[in-house]
Amino acid sequence: MRCPECGGTLKEAGYEVVCIACGLITEDSPTEHQGEINRPAQPAVATAGTFQYDGRIVKTAWLFSTKQKNLQAAKAQISLLTGKLKLPDRITTESFLIFTQAAEKGLNRGRDNQSLLYASVYAACLLHDIPKTPLEITAYSSVSKTKMLRAYRLLTRGLGLRLSPIKPVDLVQRFGSRLELKAETISRAAEIVERQKSRGQRPETIVAAALYLAAKENSELRTQRQVANTTGVIEVTIRKQSKKMLKMTKKKMFYK
Repeated sequence: MRCPECGGTLKEAGYEVVCIACGLITEDSPTEHQGEINRPAQPAVATAGTFQYDGRIVKTAWLFSTKQKNLQAAKAQISLLTGKLKLPDRITTESFLIFTQAAEKGLNRGRDNQSLLYASVYAACLLHDIPKTPLEITAYSSVSKTKMLRAYRLLTRGLGLRLSPIKPVDLVQRFGSRLELKAETISRAAEIVERQKSRGQRPETIVAAALYLAAKENSELRTQRQVANTTGVIEVTIRKQSKKMLKMTKKKMFYK
């Protein structure tokens, strides 16, 4: 006999048949009906998440389906993630709603639930105009940025979400402050960003190059490694993007 929920092995335990793997009580034991048996008195005590049935204490979680258990676990993980990222409660609620809709459509079948969960938080941030980069969202997990973005694309297609990408200028102040740049340098970086065509480029790439150039222009030198560590953009990409920006703006600035 196999458990209808998890496929685990069923075992008779006292007067009931229980799954060894998940603890689900599937039915009364056949031996219970082979005659009148005097059951030992059960203590009239129950704890949170349990109830008494026919003299037995049954855990409510045992009655959840696999889907319900997955949603309960996802809700807890989303709450933990949004707490670490210091996101408002509305993002927690929106993220869980998006994940639930994805689960109802079967988008998580045969896929990594973790990637879909983080993608739901990323989508909720975009929906509420909270600028968070993919690297910031996945910073507290083993989920890679690439996997998360793949799951995000699955969400947008599967749920028909139409979300505007992050505006590069919205990231300038945050990353500039982390680099401890002066206000005029940050303003200069914002000017450089505003002049760029960001189509087909990731916002953080544009911001990283703009901050690097603005810092050099205002004699607040920051190495490409420092900028890379702050923005999550690799040094090679910063160099390439900086050269493109210099060429477009026709600035004759020393570039190393």
